[in-house]
Amino acid sequence: MRQLPVPDPGIADHRGPGRFLWWLAGQQRLTLMGGMAFGIIWMSCRAVMPAVLGRAIDRGVADRDRGQLVLWAGVMLAIGLVQALTGIMRHRFAVTNWLTASYRIVQLTSRQSVRLGGSLPRKVSTGEVIAIGTTDLDHIGNVMDVTARFAGAIVSFLLVSAILLSTSVQLGPVVLIGVPLLMLVMGPILKPLQVRAATERQMRSDLSNTGTDIVGGLRVLRGIGGEGVFLDRYRRESQATRTAAVNVAKLQSVPRRAAGVPARHLRRARRLARRPVRRHRRHHRG
Repeated sequence: MRQLPVPDPGIADHRGPGRFLWWLAGQQRLTLMGGMAFGIIWMSCRAVMPAVLGRAIDRGVADRDRGQLVLWAGVMLAIGLVQALTGIMRHRFAVTNWLTASYRIVQLTSRQSVRLGGSLPRKVSTGEVIAIGTTDLDHIGNVMDVTARFAGAIVSFLLVSAILLSTSVQLGPVVLIGVPLLMLVMGPILKPLQVRAATERQMRSDLSNTGTDIVGGLRVLRGIGGEGVFLDRYRRESQATRTAAVNVAKLQSVPRRAAGVPARHLRRARRLARRPVRRHRRHHRG
C-alpha cells in the first residue's frame, strides 16, 4: 500500500499550467499507467458484452445448440468476472491518483508558503491560498482521476466501431462518425463554463479575503462601531458568490439536459440494426 503524503514532492515545473500538469503526471506515471490499463480492460469488457450476447442468441438459442449456448454463456460469465475485478482495481488506482496529486499540491503549496514566510501576504492574498485548497486541488485531482476512464473510453469506442463495421457497414459509420460529431456539438459549452468557473473562483477568493480582514480587524471594528458596515459588505459579497456558483451549476447541467441528443443517436442506430432483422424474418416467413 502506498504511503501518502510522499516524503519529497519534488521540484515542480511552473513554467505554465500544461507543463505543471505534465510534470505532475510524470511524478505518478506508474499509478496512472496502471489505472489506464485497468480502465481499458474494464471498458473493453463492457464494449464486447453485447456482441458476445448476440453470439449466444444466434448460435445457441436460434440454432437450438445447447453446447454453443453453454459455451457463450461461459464466455459471458468470464467477461463479467474480469469486468468486475478490473472495475475494482480501476477505482482503486483512480482514487490513488486523485489523492497522490492532491497531497502533492498541498505539500508544494505548504513548502512555498514556508519559504516565503512573512512576505507571503505581500505576494498573494489569503483568499488565493484558500482557493488552491478548495477549488484548484479538486480540479487537478479530477484530471488525474479521469485518465483511466478516458483511456478506456477511447479504446472501447474503437472496439465497438470495429465490431459494428464487421457486423454491418451501415452501423459502423454511425458510431465512428456520429460520436465524434456529438462531442463537437457539446464542445462550445466548455468555454463559457470555464469563464464562469474562473469568475466564481475569484469571487470566492475575494470573499475569503473579506472574512480574513474582518476577523483580523474585529477589535478595531468594534471600537469604532464599524461591524455593521463590514457585515453588510460580507453579506453582499456572499450573495454575489452564491449567484456566481449557481450560474456555474446551471451551465454544468446543460450537458446533462443534452443527454437526449446521444439517446436520439442511439435510437437511430437501433432502427438501422432492426432493418436486417426484419428482412430476415420476412424472408423466412415467405
